[in-house]
Amino acid sequence: IRDIDEAITRRCFGFKSVDDYYAHASSGQRLSDVDVPLLVINAADDPIAFLGPPGSGTELPDAVSTNHNLILALTRQGGHLGWCDDKDAWGAPRWIESVTLKFL
Repeated sequence: IRDIDEAITRRCFGFKSVDDYYAHASSGQRLSDVDVPLLVINAADDPIAFLGPPGSGTELPDAVSTNHNLILALTRQGGHLGWCDDKDAWGAPRWIESVTLKFL
């Protein structure tokens, strides 16, 4: 993904480097501005938004612990926008839908 972002994405949008693009695109810098309840769901095995496994000591944005509107749900597995159900791995991700609807 990084190679694609370096070769195409950052150039298309005028960023100096892929790291400049990632810094600008990261939601972490905007979390402190959230002023309504927000459920943030991330999987430890997400190859795009990698946080590492629960308890790994990976640094989260400060806002996760200081902004009381944020609720972080960190799962061990789920990939990038996955969370497929064991019973039907190719079906719709019902777990994520259920959690989100309960939050709402």
